[in-house]
Order: sequence, then C-alpha cells, then structure tokens
Amino acid sequence: MPHDPHPPAAPTSADIAADFRALIDGAPAFDTAAADAARAGMDGADGLADLARWVAGWRGTPRVGRAIVGLYAASYAAVPEGPAVARARLEFLAQGGGAVNRIGRSLGAGVDVFDLALDKPVRDAALARALSLREVAATMAFGMEVLAKEPDLLILGDIAPGSTRAAAALIAALTGAGADLLSAPGDLDWTRKALARAQATEPQGPLDWLAELGGRELAALTGAVLAARASGVPVLAEGMAAAAAALVAHRIHPDATAALRLAAPHPHPAHAAVAAALGSSPVLGVPSEDHEGAGGLGVLALLRLVPPVQSLS
Repeated sequence: MPHDPHPPAAPTSADIAADFRALIDGAPAFDTAAADAARAGMDGADGLADLARWVAGWRGTPRVGRAIVGLYAASYAAVPEGPAVARARLEFLAQGGGAVNRIGRSLGAGVDVFDLALDKPVRDAALARALSLREVAATMAFGMEVLAKEPDLLILGDIAPGSTRAAAALIAALTGAGADLLSAPGDLDWTRKALARAQATEPQGPLDWLAELGGRELAALTGAVLAARASGVPVLAEGMAAAAAALVAHRIHPDATAALRLAAPHPHPAHAAVAAALGSSPVLGVPSEDHEGAGGLGVLALLRLVPPVQSLS
C-alpha cells in the first residue's frame, strides 16, 4: 500500500468529548408520569418512595429486574504492589468470592469484573502524564461494555490500589479546590506535585485532566457512566474512583449524571466535593470506604422492597 504522507491527526480531548456529548444529547428523558405513579401511595416511606421514583423515571417501573455490579481493575506505577494485589482480588471475585458476590447472589444481581491491562501500570502522575488521550478514549469505550447485558440498574466500583489518591487529585483539579483541601494528609505532597505538573501542560478540558492524573479504571468508569446515561440506565457510583468518574462525565455534559446517585458518603474529603458539584447527596447515610459495590447492593436491597405500581393505593 502507498504511504499516506498525511496520516489522520490524533484526536484532541475536544474531539473525544464531542463524540460522547452527542450520545448524551440523544439520551432518553426522565419519565415524570412513571416516576410519580411509582411514588404514589408510599406516604410514610419517603426515602424508599424517592428511590422508587428515581428508578421508575428512567426505567418505567420501580422494580429492578437485572442489576449488575461493574468493577474495573487497574494498577499504578506509583503503587508497586498494585498489580499483584489487584490481580489476586480480581481473580477471587471472578470466581464468585467476596461479600459483593454473596450479597449479589442473594439479591439476584450479577458481578462483572474487568481487567484493564493490570500488568501495565499507568505512569506516576507526579512525574509524567498517566495516559495518552488515545488510551483514555479506548479505555472509555471498553468501560461501556458493562452495558452489554442491558441492566436496569448499574452499580459501579473499582479494584485498583492507588485509585483513591488519583481520584482525589482529579476531583481537586476539576473543582478547583486544590490539593490542600481535598487530599488525605499522607497524600498531600504527591497531590501537590501531580497537580503542579499537570497544570503546567495547560489541560483544556476534563479528558485532558483525566489523561494527566487518572488511571484506566477512572477512564473506564467514565465511559460506563456515559453509556448508562445514553441508555437511560440508573447508576449507583460507589467509592472515590466512581465518584471522580461521575464528575468527569458531568463536566463533559451536565446531563450525563442525571440518572446517577452516589451510593454512600466516603470519608475522604474529596467525595463531598463531588456530591456538591453534582448537587446530589449519597443515598445511604453511613460513611463507607467500600468501592466494590456492597453499598450499592444495600440500595438494591431497599429497592427490592418496592411493591408493584398496580398494588399501590
């Protein structure tokens, strides 16, 4: 084949974001009539009624048929033991072990775990850009595959040692709050260095920041959030990585998180910043550091209590 003297230019973050924005522009709208019908007759159970309304507005019914927990496994060069730890956990969960699988089975929920090139850790963001934009786009597309089984409810989390620190740095960048307010004490020095290095590259948007600071799980989770919204599937985001991904998706398109709720408050200070940015409080009131879906399954357990709409009176 003749050599093309003008190969196609590499996509910019604006190009990638525009493609995902187009998906959200064509996404289903919230069905207010179905939502109100689901809530009717549930006086005295306001919290459960609000959950029923949320699901029914997106799915037409408050009853959840297929629920899936999607967990993304990744690793960071700054956490040398990360690949081995994540690999062991991924294999354990893939074989049906762990609380998330036991609880999931009791509630009729599936658990899907995804290997995001575990043996190729992303670069240390304090020293270099973590991912290329091509890697970000490809990993976002891969993350969207969690919708292949057509769930009625998607619970998102991660298996990625180092993800909390990376997520906090990304949240600090996107909210403008800075490292001093949104870092855990032990991570402050690293976060300052990572943010200063990334800022010097003059990121133009959320995907540039994601490429500078994030891991593959953050990119995949962002893709999953966007794909779920495009399909009208409600999402429960659990843990710091899923929260940061929700914020990236929200920055790409404000409507991208319309069907998303944070499962539970995380004790890390950056998590509250995401809740504030999204204008949405976590469903559960008890703080949790879990990021493998147990909190989201707790919300599903509540939803299993919702009676069929026709029985409400």
